[in-house]
Amino acid sequence: MTVPAEASLAHHDAVVSQLRDFLDALASAAPDERSSERLRHDLTRWTETLRQDAVAESRRRYGRSPALAAAGQATTPWYVVDEATPPQRIAGRTSFSNFFLGGRGAAHGGTIPLLFDELFGWLANSAGMPPSRTAYLTTNYRSIVRVGRPLTFTAWTDRVEGRKRFLRAELRDGDTVCAEGEALFVTLRTGQP
Repeated sequence: MTVPAEASLAHHDAVVSQLRDFLDALASAAPDERSSERLRHDLTRWTETLRQDAVAESRRRYGRSPALAAAGQATTPWYVVDEATPPQRIAGRTSFSNFFLGGRGAAHGGTIPLLFDELFGWLANSAGMPPSRTAYLTTNYRSIVRVGRPLTFTAWTDRVEGRKRFLRAELRDGDTVCAEGEALFVTLRTGQP
């Protein structure tokens, strides 16, 4: 993975933060026809501009910047890793915004395994580790995950058996366990995409 220059990362982080705010506003709004048309026009213009700036996968910043919140992406729940001893353990903070609302103030159930997969990938593919992919991921829901609440997480490597890495995670709202995750990541063979 190519690490972008620090200044480029700061600019990328600012754009992603604004995109995250935009997605939250979009999820919370019911724009009228005029506003919808203006928005569509602006998005079309920006889509064309960004297509002209397309780069190879190895040079992309989106989702490939572990120094930034949520690895520099807006389409996963916001998270920050505060403690890291990869590939053994990471811990940090997260919050599910309105963009991830499922209903009645709770995060959409599918976004919780999305967060766990991000955290497990952070561990399984940390520096010095051979690339791996998710083979399975199980999520056990214990309590409602409310949008807008400060949450904490811990993810750790449970054990390694050859090419198999068994990982576990826990998501908490204070002392309440909201969800637990378990995953198997498998190291890729040479030449596997």
